[in-house]
Amino acid sequence: MTPPTGYLTILRTRGVPRGLLAGFTSRLSGGIVPFATIVACSQAYGGFATSGIASAAFMLSGALLGPTRGRLVDRHGWHALLVGASCHAFFLTLAALAIGRYPAWSTLPLLAAGGAISAPVTSSVRTLWSRLVPDKQSLQQAHTLDSILEEITFVITPLITVAATTVLPARACIALGSWCPLLGVALLYKRITRTPSGSSPAPSNAASPPVQRAPRQRSLILTREGQGVITPLIMLGLVGGSLNVLLPATAAQHGHITSAGYLFALFSVGGVIGGLTYGKIRWSKPLRLRYTAAGTVLAAATALLAPALGTPASLLAILLVGLPLTPMFVIGYLLVDERLSQRQTEANAWLGSGYDIGSAAGAAVCGWLLTQMAPRPITLGLALVASLAAVCALRLTPQTASEKTTAAVPSTAATE
Repeated sequence: MTPPTGYLTILRTRGVPRGLLAGFTSRLSGGIVPFATIVACSQAYGGFATSGIASAAFMLSGALLGPTRGRLVDRHGWHALLVGASCHAFFLTLAALAIGRYPAWSTLPLLAAGGAISAPVTSSVRTLWSRLVPDKQSLQQAHTLDSILEEITFVITPLITVAATTVLPARACIALGSWCPLLGVALLYKRITRTPSGSSPAPSNAASPPVQRAPRQRSLILTREGQGVITPLIMLGLVGGSLNVLLPATAAQHGHITSAGYLFALFSVGGVIGGLTYGKIRWSKPLRLRYTAAGTVLAAATALLAPALGTPASLLAILLVGLPLTPMFVIGYLLVDERLSQRQTEANAWLGSGYDIGSAAGAAVCGWLLTQMAPRPITLGLALVASLAAVCALRLTPQTASEKTTAAVPSTAATE
């Protein structure tokens, strides 16, 4: 395996810095709004039950309708993004004004509407990488940089919100965060409007003109290729969401619940290390096998975590569990470019929504299981669930020899 072009070269590619900045700016809303909502609602209505429901209304509505918003962008391009970002800001600003002034139940529809209609800027950025970068290896590195920046964003947004709430009401932070996607859309304006018919760009390795879309299409999650690409990320979300409950529960058993924060940090560090390492290697194996291998590593590392819970060995074990985190996302986005290019924004949205839905389900189920049994057997069961990521990746149709040859040839499309 020959060392590929460095990350700095990718950053010098025209359009890449703007795309990374657009994705970063848009994701600020996803980190600021849920946390600020919890703070604002707990201050206004007392306790955390109402605030938790309010935050969940925003996040789950966004996750469940993410693929639908991506499909609208595939069909209508810039206009769908602009409308979504504007409505997102409008409804969340109304919610911020309503919190504390009106009953809690009246703010929930506004928060849910703000999440449901938000612009899929991140998915649109992922779609643009195949147009902006010169070849497959550069595309892999662009997705890696974007994934690492995404993890960093969700580390710093709670800190930003805490700092902001020292000088502003938490309600104001909700309103300010809600306008971030609109700024991300503005940064993408030229890239999207240059695309023919205002739709998502065709991948840079396309050998023929795009096929006309059918008026009505099945959801991607109902297709074999869609399931093979999306389901491993749902399994990854189940692991991540379960760990959000398992790690604090285990730490609480030993009287140091706050120590779970160090394990969460190591989980993210593992993802960064895995992503940087994966992106620097020029792989010869097809994406399908790489996806399967990453799912296998996830299952094996989760199995190793079970006996290590509550011991110093858990520090290394949780780092290993985090290693396939970013690579799985990167491979998923590359598979979208390779196999689902005609519905790219919708497919990219499915990956993020799939992880979020899996995470919410994992946290809920794990919380209930902890009332029935100890954390270690739950973690072993979680390893079996994680193994489904590898099984589902194998459901992807193997490429033919001609498709492998086409994928191996660097794109000759000029960067903009």
